[in-house]
Amino acid sequence: MNIELKDNKLKNKYISMDKEINTKATDIFSYFDDDIHPGKLYIQMYNELYNNYAIYTTVNVEVLTTKLKELYNLNDDNYIYKEEISKSKKLDEVDSDASFYIMKIREKFIMLIANYKVIFYYDKNLNFDEIKEIVEIIKSSKKLKKHKSKFYMISSNNHSEYGFDFKKFKIKKQEISIEENYNSDFVETDNVIKEFLSNGKSNGLVILHGKYGTGKTSYIRSLMGAINKRFIFLPLNMMESISSPNFLPFISKYKNSVLVLEDCETLIKARNNGNSDNSLVNLLNLGDGLLSDALSIKLICTFNADLKEIDKAILRKGRLVARYEFKELEVDKAQALSIKLGNTNKLLKPTTLAEIFNSDKNDFGKLNGDKKIGY
Repeated sequence: MNIELKDNKLKNKYISMDKEINTKATDIFSYFDDDIHPGKLYIQMYNELYNNYAIYTTVNVEVLTTKLKELYNLNDDNYIYKEEISKSKKLDEVDSDASFYIMKIREKFIMLIANYKVIFYYDKNLNFDEIKEIVEIIKSSKKLKKHKSKFYMISSNNHSEYGFDFKKFKIKKQEISIEENYNSDFVETDNVIKEFLSNGKSNGLVILHGKYGTGKTSYIRSLMGAINKRFIFLPLNMMESISSPNFLPFISKYKNSVLVLEDCETLIKARNNGNSDNSLVNLLNLGDGLLSDALSIKLICTFNADLKEIDKAILRKGRLVARYEFKELEVDKAQALSIKLGNTNKLLKPTTLAEIFNSDKNDFGKLNGDKKIGY
C-alpha cells in the first residue's frame, strides 16, 4: 500500500532558525531530548513514510563513514547532521566514536551512524541487497570498544524501536586502591567481582549495600575504568521500566554488558512489601534464567536498606555472585588514609570515606548542639 502525505502538516513547512521560532514549523526533534529524529527528518525531506532497519553493534564510526564515502562517492555535503564531540585531551580533534551522524547516501536513503548502532531509513523501492552490502561493511568496521571513562544511561524515546535509547556520558576516571580505601575483608570480594565482570559468558547478580558515603559509587566508577565492558546505568526514575514488555527486547541487543541499578531498594524489596512483581521478575530473569544464559548480562545493584527487607529470590545461591556490605573504614585504615591525604586530625572511631575525603569541608548537615567526634 502506497501512502502519500499530500495533506500532511509537514508539507510546505519549514524550520526557522531566527529567535522568533515559527510555531507551525515541523518538529523534527525527539520528544525527550534535543536530538534530531532521522525518521521525522526523512518525512520532512521526502513527504512520505519510510522503512527502517536497525543494527545494534559496536562499530568504528570513522572507519565506517570513510568506507561509505568511498563506496558511494560521498562528500561533506552528504552529512545532513553532525553531533561531534572533541577528544578529552585534544580539544581540537573530533572523537568520532563519541559522536553521531546522519548521512544521506542517496535520494530517499539516509543513515544514522553511532558507535553502538546503525539505522537505515529508506523508501519501499530500495533493493534490500544494497543494505546487505553495507551490513558487510559494518561487520568489517567492528572493533573492540574500550569503555574506559564512559558509560551509557537508558532514556525514554518514543521514536525508537522499543521506546528506549541510550545517552552516552564520560565519567571522571577514578583509580582507587582497594587495600587503602576499603576494609581488609573486601579484597577477596573485589577479586570475585572483577573476575565475574571480565568473563564474557557469565551472568548473575552483584549486590553492594551499606550506608551512604562508604564508597559504593566510587567503587563502581573504578570498575568502569578497569573492566572493558559497556556499563549501562538505569536511573532511579526509570526503575519501573524493567516491567515494560519492551525492556527485555531492548536490553537483549546489548549482550555481555553490565547493568547498574543504584539505590534500587524499591525494586528489590520483598514482594509482600508491595513492590512491582513484573519489575522484579524481569530483573531475576536477567540475573539467572534462560534469558540470562543467552545475554550474559551482569547486574550490579546498590542500596542502603536493611538486607532483611530484600526479596529472598534476589539472594538465592547461584544467582548471587557476590554480596558485600560497605561499612565505615576501620580506625587504623581510616587514620592511614587521612594522613596520606594530608589531614592532621586524630581519628578515634571508624569513619566513612566521604568524611575522610571531605574533612576540610564545612559540615552543613550538622545541627546545633551536635558534637563532631574524631576530628
